Amino acid sequence: MKYLIFFSIFICQYINAQTSGSTFPTLEDLDKVVAEQQLYVDKHEKTISSIRQKLKNATSEEDRYWLKNDLFSEYISYQVDSALLYAQEKLKSAHIIGKQDYIDDSHINIAYVFILAGMYKEASDMLESIDRSRMEEYLEEYYFSAYNLLYEAMLKYSIGNENKKKYRSKAMAYKDSILLKSDYQNIYIYADKLLEEGKYEQGLPILQEAYSKLAPDSSEIPYAAYLMSSFYRRMGNTEKEKQYLIISAIGDLKWGIKEYISLWRLATILFEEGDIERAYTYISRSQADASFCNARLRTIEVTQILPIVEKAYRTKTQQEHRHTLLALICSSILTVFLIILVICIRKQMKRLAAARNLLNNANTQLQRLNTELKDVNQQLGSANKSLQQSNQALSTSNKSLTEANQIKEAYITRFITECSAYIDKMNDYRKHLNKLAISGNLEDLFKLLKSPSFIREELEAFYQSFDETFLNLFPHFVEHFNQLLIDGETIVPKKNNSLTTELRIFALIRLGISDSERIAAFLRCSKATIYSYRSRLRLKSISPENFENLIMQIL
Repeated sequence: MKYLIFFSIFICQYINAQTSGSTFPTLEDLDKVVAEQQLYVDKHEKTISSIRQKLKNATSEEDRYWLKNDLFSEYISYQVDSALLYAQEKLKSAHIIGKQDYIDDSHINIAYVFILAGMYKEASDMLESIDRSRMEEYLEEYYFSAYNLLYEAMLKYSIGNENKKKYRSKAMAYKDSILLKSDYQNIYIYADKLLEEGKYEQGLPILQEAYSKLAPDSSEIPYAAYLMSSFYRRMGNTEKEKQYLIISAIGDLKWGIKEYISLWRLATILFEEGDIERAYTYISRSQADASFCNARLRTIEVTQILPIVEKAYRTKTQQEHRHTLLALICSSILTVFLIILVICIRKQMKRLAAARNLLNNANTQLQRLNTELKDVNQQLGSANKSLQQSNQALSTSNKSLTEANQIKEAYITRFITECSAYIDKMNDYRKHLNKLAISGNLEDLFKLLKSPSFIREELEAFYQSFDETFLNLFPHFVEHFNQLLIDGETIVPKKNNSLTTELRIFALIRLGISDSERIAAFLRCSKATIYSYRSRLRLKSISPENFENLIMQIL
């Protein structure tokens, strides 16, 4: 029982359901445990309630003593105030029973609580009040462990090299005492001693061997994992340190422990690596648990890093908010652009319809004149030839306009459909954001707002729709375009029924949009980029002077 209490206190109850296999849990596994922590806290509270009920029904002082001891063990790394209460209640029972070893054990319990609460003077006084000459031998290892923990805590927060040297020496001396008094080989104290002595290559293999022999449900796995992470930290192996800190942190949280080390140390590493959001989540959880536990030692450790992480997280959140706002603005601009484009296309359609009527009337008149001129064909041969040439030119113009009309009809139909669908998407997107805002689910709302995937997907769909429509009108455009380029400079799209950026530029030129500024706006790139593409491909063509004119002739 004493050894179990020692491990529970000294290693902050690194108790865990993890196995000691070769497969390491990931940060995603730890995220899930952090999110579900209340489930494990409830389980811990249920265990405490069960022991309390047994204490209430206990009939002998001996039974009450041991049940108070169990409650002390449950609370020591969960809530320091309650641990102190039951240690003091346990002392009362010890006095009633009249056993000196029970009294000494209770005094050591109280000293442990004082150490965790940062009351080092009170802890030292309590330990010094114990008469070593009357102490039972089985308590000596527990007694030395308390002194070891006291001097390690004082070493951590001492000022001045002399004090640090003194406390380190005392802590190492008590480690030696523990190893001498232990009735079994205390691998962890021995490994910890080698760690402090800087003998990493000697200590780590011993610890690894012991770790590999532990059963999957052993209560020693979390502490062994934490101690191994300490070796790797001293050796500069951050990845291995993180792996074992994750194992240890999962164990702490799964048993509802509030007084722990691994999670906030892992948060510090993640912050240094730039994973600010996860680091903020872990350090906030650690701060809340340390405050709940009222463990001053852990509270001080956590609050040293919390303001730095919190400031970085707040800055990152503000930046993401600005990015999300910019994305919404761009989305709104794109919507306005599409509406303007639809209006322009409709106006162009009206102009084309009027031009088509004029051309049809002109063609009818030419046909009538041609019939009349046939009667005087022999006399006016040269004039008829000239008129035929004019008719051919007009027919070519009519064909070009008919072709242009077909292009405009195809694109207006496609883009009206796309605009309607896009407006529906925007409305659904707005409704979804509104639901998240109403439900108070700000975390999902912020994630959705900061994600650029909506704009990116819509742009990709927009360009894919443009490509498909254009290639339906000009199915051999890519083949004929490459025929205008010199050998070795052909352009092949990565996907079927799609265009590259270069091909898309000349597809717009083929549709009659030759202004670089308009093309740049359409493709969401700079005007200089469009000039660069046009100039480079013109130089790679078989006829640089007439390259764009030849493009216009592709059918």
